[in-house]
Amino acid sequence: MELTFIDNYNYNALPYFLFFCFYIRIFYFFMYTYLKNTNNKFYLLDNHKKQYVVKNIVKSYNLGALSLYSIPFIVYPAFMYQKWDSNLMHICGLFYSSNDFVALLYVKKLSPTTINHHKITTIFSLLALFIDYTTSSLGRMLFVYTLASSYAFLVNYYLGTRFLYNKEDKSIINMKKNARNIYALSLLCNWNWHIFWSVSNYNLLELQHLIYFCTMYPVIKDDIVLLTWLCN
Repeated sequence: MELTFIDNYNYNALPYFLFFCFYIRIFYFFMYTYLKNTNNKFYLLDNHKKQYVVKNIVKSYNLGALSLYSIPFIVYPAFMYQKWDSNLMHICGLFYSSNDFVALLYVKKLSPTTINHHKITTIFSLLALFIDYTTSSLGRMLFVYTLASSYAFLVNYYLGTRFLYNKEDKSIINMKKNARNIYALSLLCNWNWHIFWSVSNYNLLELQHLIYFCTMYPVIKDDIVLLTWLCN
């Protein structure tokens, strides 16, 4: 299967992106207000740390919701019946990337690798509105990476909540271990699937696949940096 495009750019999905961005920014406000009034450690954090905490907790909830939604409506139909709903996958991809896009605008002092990661996911989700997932192997590769990242939502929850409790707290220590294990398993399955598909379908590999792998380098680099940090 080659990279194939729908007849027209899916402009109908773009309002969803705007709606998601608005929803996330409102979610930030309520989460910020809640934490400020209920957690003393949050109240004492620098402003950019507060933004970082809010961003990660909100993203964890959103990715958790996306993970649950994807199982009956995307994963099951795809694996059982080879049914891929391009419009639904476009919308889900925009929901995923809207978290990163709003974070770029909201959070100060993000690391360079995280900034590059967020930029790539946002650009890819908007370009993906050209892709017909019913026939595009490259589009499915991109969506597999998106879903695998979503299933590791506990990582984002840990990244946010670690500033709200003592490092010696047993629940925080256990959460970090669980987040590390889930993230490692997610990346292992994700990368192995990409490698397996590429080896099994080497005759279908074209320039577009090479461009995809090269463009994904900043995302993969950020994944490796984060996993290494979780292992320490």
